[in-house]
Amino acid sequence: MDRKVLLIGDEKGFMVHAMVGALEKAEFNVVSVLPDVDEIYKLKETPDIWILYVEDLNEDLQKVLTYCKDTVGGRGAFFYLIGNPEDLKEIRKGIPESLIKAGFERPVNNKDLIKELESVVSLGERGALEKSILIVDDDPTMVRMIKNLLSEKYKVYMANSGMNAITLLLKNQVDLILLDYEMPVVDGAQVLEMIRSEPVTKNTPVIMLTAKDDKESVMKVLELKPEKYLLKSMPPNMWVKEIDDFFRRMLER
Repeated sequence: MDRKVLLIGDEKGFMVHAMVGALEKAEFNVVSVLPDVDEIYKLKETPDIWILYVEDLNEDLQKVLTYCKDTVGGRGAFFYLIGNPEDLKEIRKGIPESLIKAGFERPVNNKDLIKELESVVSLGERGALEKSILIVDDDPTMVRMIKNLLSEKYKVYMANSGMNAITLLLKNQVDLILLDYEMPVVDGAQVLEMIRSEPVTKNTPVIMLTAKDDKESVMKVLELKPEKYLLKSMPPNMWVKEIDDFFRRMLER
């Protein structure tokens, strides 16, 4: 991962200006843009690290938050918030926790922020994020749990519905899809059928996720012929082991 950072905030402000200076001194390449959706959209490309500096929860910032909510998860970007405690609390009501890497209260300690960003970059430089995984699940708690467990070793994308997953997959290539079997509107079986019908995704391996471990439910999942299935109730330490084992077996084929 490169050291490029997207900082959304008014650089004319003293705190934002100081933050940009501290990041650049730490050899980060900072792309600073005003908290305006049109300005962000104009960027030809955006980094994997996003920082949103919140000064005022006005209408423009609410639009930016909606844009970030719709964009960050699909990109698999690391999204950070900086603001006062009340604003951070309010923002978290509208943005799934699974999309927020961390929140910092104002005035932010730039040393703490840089330390956090260095850890993310370090993981990428060591090749830990070489493989990419898409989690498809309508349960934000489950998505966040899986993301937190896997993101230190893999680049993780997220989608909260089958249609969002298909849209993301048409723009981003992933190495593995973790697909919830039980989802409303478009369930896992339908999503898997769509994945296999698209030329760009038909060969992408899929592991089904299910909360039900009775024989009838498991058989329904296996009938879809996924790479394998995982129970959502398995211990947290098993998630990383199962994914590591999967990629190791892929290399051995």
